[in-house]
Parts: sequence; C-alpha cells; structure tokens
Amino acid sequence: MSYMIDKFNNKEVHTQEGAVGWLMQDGEFRPLMSDAVAELKDAGLIDPTTVARTAVARALYTKRTLAEYAVAQKNRTAEQIREERMEARAAMGAGVDMVNIFTGERYTT
Repeated sequence: MSYMIDKFNNKEVHTQEGAVGWLMQDGEFRPLMSDAVAELKDAGLIDPTTVARTAVARALYTKRTLAEYAVAQKNRTAEQIREERMEARAAMGAGVDMVNIFTGERYTT
C-alpha cells in the first residue's frame, strides 16, 4: 500500500464538510492536494463528490493562506526584511533581481 492509502485506512485522513484532509493539532483542517485525492479515488476509497468538494475546499484554503501570507509580509519588521534579503543574497549571489511571486515585491540581492 501507499503512504496515502495507509493514512486513510488508519483514520488519519479526516472528512470535513464532504472534503478529505488533515486535521492539525490546533484544529485547522487542511484539505488534501489533488494528487493525494486522485490516489484515494483510484483506490475506490472516496467518490467523485468527495473529490469535487475537496478541490473546492483546497482552493479556498489556498486563497486564505496566501492572503494571510501577504498580510504577514506587509507587517515584517525592518530587521526581518534585512535578514530575508541577506539569506537571499547568500543563496543567490549579489546583483540578482528577485521577485516574490505572491506579493509582487521586487528587490536586488
């Protein structure tokens, strides 16, 4: 069996409002990604309705998560920004144009 099927059979994959996903220790529900959902469907463990509901839940989860990330990026301190840019320069070298694909922030290392 695969990892995903084992997790499903061990009741570690939860269902919430018809979608399947992980239930985190803090109570947050994280819908499964499409590859995991496809594996469960192909194994006959979930039906097409669950696939569709999980896709909708995942899209909403991703939208919310990216919105939270954008807010967090806007609220970074000057020190946090300096540290991130130092790490980028160490990883990429000097003079590299960088773009945060989620926020559109641009800078040169």
